[in-house]
Amino acid sequence: MKETKVSWCPDLAGYDGPIYRAIVEAMQRDIRTGALPEGSRLPTQRDLAWALNVNLSTVTEAFREATRLRLIAGEVGRGTYVLPVNTATSLYAIDRPHAENAIDLSTIKPVQGFSREDVQSRFAALLQRQDLVDVMDYHAPSLIGRCRDAVVKLCQSRGFHPPADRIFPCAGAQAALFAALQMIAKPDLPVLVEELTFPGMKVAAKQMGLRLVPVTMDKKGILPEDLDRASRASGARTLVISPILQNPTGTTMDRQRRADIVEMAEKLDLLVIEEDVYGGFSGLPPLSLQLAGRSILVGGLSKLVAPGLRFGYIIVTFDADSPRSRLMNFATDELVHVTSWMTAPIMLELVCDWIESGAVDEQMEWQRQEARARQSLVRRRLGLPALGRNPAAPHLWVSTDEGSPYAGRSGEQLASLARAAGVDLVSASTFCAGRMLSDGVRICVTAPRDRADLAEACKRLVQAWN
Repeated sequence: MKETKVSWCPDLAGYDGPIYRAIVEAMQRDIRTGALPEGSRLPTQRDLAWALNVNLSTVTEAFREATRLRLIAGEVGRGTYVLPVNTATSLYAIDRPHAENAIDLSTIKPVQGFSREDVQSRFAALLQRQDLVDVMDYHAPSLIGRCRDAVVKLCQSRGFHPPADRIFPCAGAQAALFAALQMIAKPDLPVLVEELTFPGMKVAAKQMGLRLVPVTMDKKGILPEDLDRASRASGARTLVISPILQNPTGTTMDRQRRADIVEMAEKLDLLVIEEDVYGGFSGLPPLSLQLAGRSILVGGLSKLVAPGLRFGYIIVTFDADSPRSRLMNFATDELVHVTSWMTAPIMLELVCDWIESGAVDEQMEWQRQEARARQSLVRRRLGLPALGRNPAAPHLWVSTDEGSPYAGRSGEQLASLARAAGVDLVSASTFCAGRMLSDGVRICVTAPRDRADLAEACKRLVQAWN
């Protein structure tokens, strides 16, 4: 949804309490009713103060509160805009409703690739151990060390060889993201993100009081020049980025874009938190390999192997005694407490066994092949560009911008038509970190149980959208 210019002057009659609160409540009401659509550019604070016949400081306080509530966001030199409603948390609802016989293409998860025998054999190996009772105790140092070595094994196939003592196992990638953000978290701290960012980041920002600063993207990822602009305008010194198979767009940075972003990160002295949960689908090295000393990598197995494993990790590329660590909430013992100490020893034992035996490598390769086959199926059925030699993600982006087969309609319209046809998708507003410059829907190709269900979903989408 592109920018909409509106002349907004709320009626404050009947409101009690401070005037600035009345302005905020009127804004909430008008956003809810559609009188202030997402993407609308608000009047300047001075113009609104004049129209309401109130002090400029009153409107400034109202805008500050509305910004804190994530109703609006200001961009230096561009104005203040109404943000899309944050629906990211709804994706994590345990009782999220699905219509009867609906096909879910809204949840990114691996194809169910394990047989009953696979799971039984892994548990059987654990049950046969002589020290089985020990897994019911607190973590032994040897278990943490074993987990770190297992993560090193995962990384080496992509040309990344992190020191084991800078690896911290976590109870899933989302827990790893929270641990990474806790190192820099302060109230209203600006954090640079892609203009369409993954839902877990929006949820974390809301819970930790972080202020997201969107950076414009193209088909190769974030634009270096806009990263420069956004950092200088906001004062943000932390960038959260997904360089490989970005969620939701599936974008992967090429060699030149990676080099440009690394150069800009060094120029701006940015801390880069790299979300790498889809990197294993590509075989490409993480960006952190080029960002030694200024990055924290967040990874996990939930999207690559099985969500039930709940195994993630962070890899810190700087020492605890480095100048950067002294500027952060970073101490090795504290980090262990909020990461590895929160994991279940019995789960860590299982994960280590699966990685050491090669079962995880086999499952990841199968998932890569299945994702490629399903991407090709969906792209062919929906008339989207072929995947070619690009790495295959478990999700793909259907743009409604100019040049797309589905241009002229909004992502919300496509998602609504899909729901009516019995297919659940997620529209751009769920991922939007600021003013919506790009629109579309995300399709999770690995969510259905088999390719037949995926083909049926495509059939329904073609009928609904054409």
